[in-house]
Amino acid sequence: MSADCPFCGIVSGKIPASIVYEDAHVVAFMDLNPASAGHTLVVPREHWENIYEVPEDDLANIFSVVKRVCNAVKKTVDADGIKIIQLNGRAAGQVVMHLHVNVIPAFSKAEAAAGHRGRLTPEREELDEMAQKIRQNL
Repeated sequence: MSADCPFCGIVSGKIPASIVYEDAHVVAFMDLNPASAGHTLVVPREHWENIYEVPEDDLANIFSVVKRVCNAVKKTVDADGIKIIQLNGRAAGQVVMHLHVNVIPAFSKAEAAAGHRGRLTPEREELDEMAQKIRQNL
């Protein structure tokens, strides 16, 4: 755990989050400023800054959970597809220096054109409701 890492705070329960899934090694929770409804983050409980540091067996376990979360998110929000984004280092756009995988629902161009531009700002209750719906589809 890293004392100044927000994801370590979520993993330890010190920072509230809308939890979608958790086991002994991985936690998945709703992004506070999602790119689209259903945007979920999957993180290891152990603090690894990036993909270069995480052992391969642990990475395989993380991505096993990513696949399950992708299926549940897609079903929950009736997405046309799913974007899986994992950034490594500030130059790549990584903001939180704790390995994490973004699971972002994608919709048809017609639906996307009618939607928002940028990030959403849902209330905690909305995030909790979405997390509950995704959990039901895991």
